[in-house]
Amino acid sequence: EFYRQKYPQPLAAIAYDSRLSSPQFCRLCYHLLRQKGFRVRVFRRPTPTPLLSFAIRELSADCGIVLTASHNPPQYNGFKAYAADGAQIIPPADKEIQQLFSNMDYKNLPPDLHTLAEKPIAEGDLIEEEIYQAYLQKLRSEVFYQEGKKRIRIFYSPLHGTGGWIFQRAFHDLGYANFHAIAEQAEPDGNFPTLRSPNPEEPSAFALLLKAAETSKEKPDLLVATDPDADRVGAMVKNNGSYQFLTGNQIGCLLLESIARKKAAKLKAPYICKTIVTTELQRLIAESYGITTIETLTGFKYIAEKIARDPENYLFGGEESFGYLPVSWVRDKDSLSSAVALAELAEEQNLITALDTLYLRHGLFVELLHNIDLSREPELLQKVLGKLADPQRFAAAFDFGRRLVDILDLRSVDAVPQTTECRALKAELGKAEVVQFWLERHSRLTVRPSGTEPKIKVYLSLMAQQKPKAAELEKSKKALREEAESILNRFLVAIGVAS
Repeated sequence: EFYRQKYPQPLAAIAYDSRLSSPQFCRLCYHLLRQKGFRVRVFRRPTPTPLLSFAIRELSADCGIVLTASHNPPQYNGFKAYAADGAQIIPPADKEIQQLFSNMDYKNLPPDLHTLAEKPIAEGDLIEEEIYQAYLQKLRSEVFYQEGKKRIRIFYSPLHGTGGWIFQRAFHDLGYANFHAIAEQAEPDGNFPTLRSPNPEEPSAFALLLKAAETSKEKPDLLVATDPDADRVGAMVKNNGSYQFLTGNQIGCLLLESIARKKAAKLKAPYICKTIVTTELQRLIAESYGITTIETLTGFKYIAEKIARDPENYLFGGEESFGYLPVSWVRDKDSLSSAVALAELAEEQNLITALDTLYLRHGLFVELLHNIDLSREPELLQKVLGKLADPQRFAAAFDFGRRLVDILDLRSVDAVPQTTECRALKAELGKAEVVQFWLERHSRLTVRPSGTEPKIKVYLSLMAQQKPKAAELEKSKKALREEAESILNRFLVAIGVAS
């Protein structure tokens, strides 16, 4: 109804992931939209979320839908709604749609829902090849990609999700002859039978990739995994005979440095976007190239909103939770273009050496994340929020081990930050369930409830007091991690959570 009020014959694009119920939900959405006068195009098999975002723009569609629960457990499923720019909907449209949904009476639903969920989609409304070819053509023109045969060996897993077919095809089309998907997890399977969690944020998701790498005659240089809807990507890198897991912050910094080096000078007013829980190392990298940094709330839809204002000068965007966007012609985090950019960088140089170079040049950082599980103890939510009801009072009694620079409390309009930078950021972000303690040396400790799971997330990004020396880098890394773990553990105790 929202779109029928705005467009005479709206066009919708639909994609779905490997969840057990996703094909049925997809067919149901297709037929319901057709009954309401929509023209509809549907991907013919489980397809990555970013390809749907691209398809909306490529087809000049008015809206889009992805049926997915991302990296959540098998019993979950979800519905992502997209606007005509290929980005997930944001206020006020989301509120208007929610209100229309709330006002709908179940008696008004079609009586044949179950029949519609099994009814085939018209062949003429199925899409794939034309979208893939258009996507690949744009990817080939990006500054981070160089034509030619690639030497690097890559093992890949879609973790039983949607990425398998397009990753294998695209990487081979781009010259990566030594790109291999492991058979055990290559096909879509909503039961995720070989995984505890289909989440590339967790090193455990790489177990089968590691096993395949260790038993391979020729050890791969890079291990890559994507989540079920293939919008996020994680990686492990061969380093001194073993494999090192890269965090989302580290991958984002590597991609940013590589793209900035090749592209920043070509843009009039380049800028990057990062969420407020993403490492400040990205800001330092950007500043070294004269690039502006724009911060957003957590959620890629907020980054997409910024891109829409000035797509020509957009350089890079990302979240610490393994979601990045190195191109401007997709408006959601994109694992495929990000993985290609990372592989291209790995073709040029050792990723661990490249990361250490960033630390030596800009300063050493370590980031920690602790999830407070509310599923068994929902009362912890109010307990923690109660401890932080007055952040100023809490900070006065707590020893961060670092000088407190400011407090960003987005829950209250009355909480006024001390510094100009923090006040400007608060005015830009608006109200949200976030409190963030700004510490000296670009360090931050953040607390926010998850928007999709029963969790409270506690983030700590800590920068070393002095720039490290090359000869003492490993020692400095160990010392900084120990300091960060000490701060985080004491903070958890202070807010009433056992460390």
